Amino acid sequence: MPSRHRPKAPPPPPLSDAERFAQAIRDHEEADRRAAQAKVDRKAEAERRKVAAVEHAVKLERAKAAHRRAVELVKEAQRSGKGAAAADVAWRAAKAELIELETGEPPSWAAKPESSEPTDGGDDDAD
Repeated sequence: MPSRHRPKAPPPPPLSDAERFAQAIRDHEEADRRAAQAKVDRKAEAERRKVAAVEHAVKLERAKAAHRRAVELVKEAQRSGKGAAAADVAWRAAKAELIELETGEPPSWAAKPESSEPTDGGDDDAD
């Protein structure tokens, strides 16, 4: 039976002083490039977070304004005695959006978003 032992590759020849110096320079330049790229990445991430925070603040302000309008609708419906159901639906939607933007999660009582996919999961022709 043949031997399964394979000879090892010979170790690389030792580097000369000039080659070690050149390798050290290349390593240093690579470290500098990585550090510069990391700085660029951190700056881009900070900018992205800043933009996201501004967008969130705008959405939150719009939601607060919508909530104020919905509260006024409810008050008007109570005064006039008309449109209470529609005003209540508008208030619930505005309040749910406001809570979701403030906490990050929709309230448990909020209406679920409608999906565009059918939920019956079967064919109607299979009778």
